[in-house]
Amino acid sequence: MEFLCLSKDTLVDWSLLPQVELVSDSEDDTEVATAKEEEAKAEWWRQKEAEEVRKAEEARRQEEEYRAEMEPKRQRAIDEAWEQMEREQQEEMQARAWAVTVTQGGGMPGPSTVVVVPMLRACERCMVLLQEPEGCVVSERGKARACLPCQKARKACVWPLGAGGVGAATGSRTKASGKPAPRQVRKRAERTAMNVSPRGGEKHKKARTTTEEGEDDDDTEEVFGVPRVMAEEQCDVLGMLTQALAQVVERMAAVEVRDEERLALEQETVEIWRAHLAMARRAADRKEERLEMDRVQLSITQQWTEDLWKMGTLMRSPFVYSSKEKERAVETEAEERGEEADDEDEDAQGEEE
Repeated sequence: MEFLCLSKDTLVDWSLLPQVELVSDSEDDTEVATAKEEEAKAEWWRQKEAEEVRKAEEARRQEEEYRAEMEPKRQRAIDEAWEQMEREQQEEMQARAWAVTVTQGGGMPGPSTVVVVPMLRACERCMVLLQEPEGCVVSERGKARACLPCQKARKACVWPLGAGGVGAATGSRTKASGKPAPRQVRKRAERTAMNVSPRGGEKHKKARTTTEEGEDDDDTEEVFGVPRVMAEEQCDVLGMLTQALAQVVERMAAVEVRDEERLALEQETVEIWRAHLAMARRAADRKEERLEMDRVQLSITQQWTEDLWKMGTLMRSPFVYSSKEKERAVETEAEERGEEADDEDEDAQGEEE
C-alpha cells in the first residue's frame, strides 16, 4: 500500500477529484451546529461578564479595606490635633490666670494665692483699636477700671469699659458717662500766716500745715493706688504673655497647616492606590485577551490539521490511485514516442551519411 505525504506546500488539482461532500463525524446539521456555536459564544460572554463583575467587586473590596485601614490613622491624627489645641488653650488660660494673679497680688503666686481664671475685662479703647484684647486685663484692685497698657500709654484710660467690662465690682469711681473720675489726692501744703498779738506785741510768723484736696497729675509715683514701678513691671509681664499667646497662635496655625498637608498626602496615596488597581485590572484584561488569542490560534491549527487529514484520506482513495496510474501510462507512452522519434532521427542521419 502506497502512502502519500502532504505538506503545506503540496499543490492538489481539485479538478481531477469528483464532487465529494465532506461530512464531519458529528451527526448535527447546519442549524444545530450554528445554534451550538451561538450558545457557546453566549456562554463565553456570560463568563467574561461574570469575571469582570468579580474583578470590580475585588477592587471595591480592596479599596474599602484600605479606607478602613486609613480611617483610624486619620481619626487618631485629628484627635491628637484636638488634644494639642486643648492643651495649648489650657496653657493659655493658665498664663492669663497667672497674669491676673500677678496683677492682683503684686507678685509671684504663692501657696496662699488662689489662682482662678477670671472673666477677662477689656476697656473699649483696646477693643476698638486692637480688636482682640488678649493682653488687656482690667485691674481688680484699681478703682478706675483701666487696663495696664492704657495706663502706661496715657496714664489713665479715658475710654469706658467694653462689653467684657460690664458688671464690674463695686467700689469703682467710674462715672455714669464712662470716664474714670480723677483720683482725689491729699497734698500737704504749708501756709504761712501773720499772727498779730492783741497786746501789740511783736509780729511773728506761724507756719501751719493744712491739707488740700486736688487731682492727681502725671508726675505722681502712684497710678490708681499701685506703685508706678510695679505697674510698669506688670505691664511688661502682660506684654510677654501677649507675645507668648501670639506664639501659641502661630503654633496652632502651623499644626493646622501640617494637618492639611497630611490629609493631602493621604489623598495622594489613595489616588496612587486607585491607579495601581486600574493598572492591575488592565494587566488582567490583557492576559485574558492573550489567552483568548491562543485559544483561537489553537482552534485554527486544529481545523487546519483536520483539513490535512481529510485531504490525505481523499488522496488515498482508489480514484486518486487510478488517476496516478493513468498519468504514469501517459508519461511512459510519451517517453516511448520520444525514443522512437530519436531512433528515426538517428536512422535518417545514418542514411544521409
